Amino acid sequence: MSIIHKIENNILFRFLLKLDSAVMIITSILAAGIVFVGVLMRYIFKMNFFGQEEVLCVVAMWLYWAGGVYGSYEGSHIKGDMLSSLLKSPLSKKIVELIIQGVSFVVILVFCIWGFEYMSFNLKFNAVSTGLKIPLSLSQMPLLVGFILMELYTVFNFLRVLVDKDFGKTEEEKGGTA
Repeated sequence: MSIIHKIENNILFRFLLKLDSAVMIITSILAAGIVFVGVLMRYIFKMNFFGQEEVLCVVAMWLYWAGGVYGSYEGSHIKGDMLSSLLKSPLSKKIVELIIQGVSFVVILVFCIWGFEYMSFNLKFNAVSTGLKIPLSLSQMPLLVGFILMELYTVFNFLRVLVDKDFGKTEEEKGGTA
């Protein structure tokens, strides 16, 4: 069993992916529900949903960052990588992808440090929202958690590319059918 399969089958790794998926599902339903209730209250019952934006902000931040984390895991986030399409050699494609993952690691590490400092600063002052007095840390925590998990998945993707002997090869080169 390869190291990639060992990592993917690790109970903590699987738990984090399931938790991330659950957060995406729950926050998607909550966000849609909050907007639906807001529309009902405003246009049907002619009432105001006080604090809707504040609650929706917390839910949306968790949703967006959970989606970003999952995109980081599966490598489905938007890339501006044109160099890989110009390269023909599987080895050169692999080297470029390793460099991309290495640079991503460094950049995300900087954002992890920044996110930690940002959370520490805000926790020190117990900042709250203006209307419902929701702790701002609830909408800022997904930023830090997201960057930490993105860093974890960047290391995982670096290892995946590093050990993949078929990385950059076409289906024909792998021995499959096109």
